[in-house]
Amino acid sequence: MSAECGVRIVEFGAGLLTPPKGPTEGLLPMQLLVAGNLTHLARAALTMLATALALLSGTNQAPAAEPSYRGALVAAEMVSDERLETLRRDYDSIVLAVSKSDEASRADDKRAAAAIAKSGLNVHYWIEVGRCQELADAHPRWMASLQGHPEWRRFHKDFPQPKADEVVKCYPWVPVFYQETFDAHLARIEKLLADLPPARSLFLNDLQAAPSACGCGNPVCRWTTDYGPIVTATKLGDDAAAKFVAAVRKVVPAKTAVVPVWTTECEEHDKENDALCAGVGCYKGTCWKEYSKQLMPVADDSPTLAVLLAYKEFGQDGPHYSQPAGWIRHALVHGFAEQPARNKGRKIEASRLIAVLQGWDVTDREIAAQIEQAKSAGAAGYLVALAKIDQSWKPKMVKWK
Repeated sequence: MSAECGVRIVEFGAGLLTPPKGPTEGLLPMQLLVAGNLTHLARAALTMLATALALLSGTNQAPAAEPSYRGALVAAEMVSDERLETLRRDYDSIVLAVSKSDEASRADDKRAAAAIAKSGLNVHYWIEVGRCQELADAHPRWMASLQGHPEWRRFHKDFPQPKADEVVKCYPWVPVFYQETFDAHLARIEKLLADLPPARSLFLNDLQAAPSACGCGNPVCRWTTDYGPIVTATKLGDDAAAKFVAAVRKVVPAKTAVVPVWTTECEEHDKENDALCAGVGCYKGTCWKEYSKQLMPVADDSPTLAVLLAYKEFGQDGPHYSQPAGWIRHALVHGFAEQPARNKGRKIEASRLIAVLQGWDVTDREIAAQIEQAKSAGAAGYLVALAKIDQSWKPKMVKWK
């Protein structure tokens, strides 16, 4: 059989978070994604079937393959033997959110991780990095600031203007783009994982700056920590997130894949006066350019990325897309293939991306719609966040001198 008629087996599932090595183009007419828990005989049978179908089809177009990474994000209090048995019907991997370092929370996380492992499901962890109340309370100067545009004030109309020795901070967001926070988050992650069993992978969420970074009020505007002259911590460069991921890899077990979780920037329709950017020209301004400069080092060092796509939480469930949850597909393609290529970066294929979908405050039908959009974009897999991923923020006044 010629190479043109070949079939490629991609064993991405069952927790192996590494995409196929080498080029993935030219593998048509069929590409088959096989979950890692199939027997060798089953794989062989499916390979033969796929090859036969490919030869019979006479076409160079492959049908959309089922994502082989199917995960559910849960909190410790959601984990029980009964719940795990129910989740097994739809998911093969359970991602446990571990972000609190107090003794009671750590004990709950340890119990939940043991229960997941005992159930036979793959164990993964999720750590919230940038949004950290613990560090924000202890070190308010380490928070990102709300300078620049004043449009964020439409959500906080009674918030006072800062005095000469004050700056408005975005509570409780403590990004890794400062040296002080970089070091503190790394130590915090080591502590969070210290008593837990090894995991297949570790998802690191919110590695960018804080929401409303330029002051526009848009929850996905996250391209800078300080859009103004007042800086109260030691700023790092555009590659800070990539360096942080590399540092975390050094403190976790060698077999644990570290997966950075990224968020897209604003949409063109957000610029309207009554939309998320409230008239600020973010879309064609600096946002996507800086986004791409920060994303490229992360993509260069991480074979797989996850994408936070909480479409309702981010206000992208409006009439701008023709299909339910249509922003999911758009964001995967526009935010990772199109925009980086336009802004001196490189195209990131959807086959390297795990779509993190909103599973809270939505219906089963809306979850299904999100999954379909992720599949149609060609995503490597999906992670349904049954536990809420808190993206909220509020202004807080901090003295800076």
